[in-house]
Amino acid sequence: MIEGGDLEDQKHLRTSYPRPLEGEAVPITFIDMREVFAGWSPELKRTVYKQDFTDTKGLKRVREVILLEVYNWLLEGISFIELSEMELGQFRDVLDKFTEKGGQIVYTRKSQDKWMINYFMLVETGREEIDVKKISMYKLLEN
Repeated sequence: MIEGGDLEDQKHLRTSYPRPLEGEAVPITFIDMREVFAGWSPELKRTVYKQDFTDTKGLKRVREVILLEVYNWLLEGISFIELSEMELGQFRDVLDKFTEKGGQIVYTRKSQDKWMINYFMLVETGREEIDVKKISMYKLLEN
């Protein structure tokens, strides 16, 4: 997890499309995922996402991707993460563990061969089990 640090240093993590460096982490909450077509727009000089393949005219390197919509806790807003099939499988494993155990999902990237891949981890939150005892409101207010 990111401890303290200069807000300027974390600027690239507080965006709609965060790309953490290896060793950096972004706490996220899953919202939605959908299959879309992604392609490079030479005019906009960025990747553009389209719902329909017929809308990809003029885009370069068009491919089908899974677009993950998450709440980025550093941004305090919505972010999007593009996933490959392999990354989707790893994310689903973490999401299943999250559903079972709770905790916090963290998004990072790690080096694999010569590429950086998206990677997700589940961080346990130190929840303690509390023994609930019956006590009357009257006794609480007495003190």
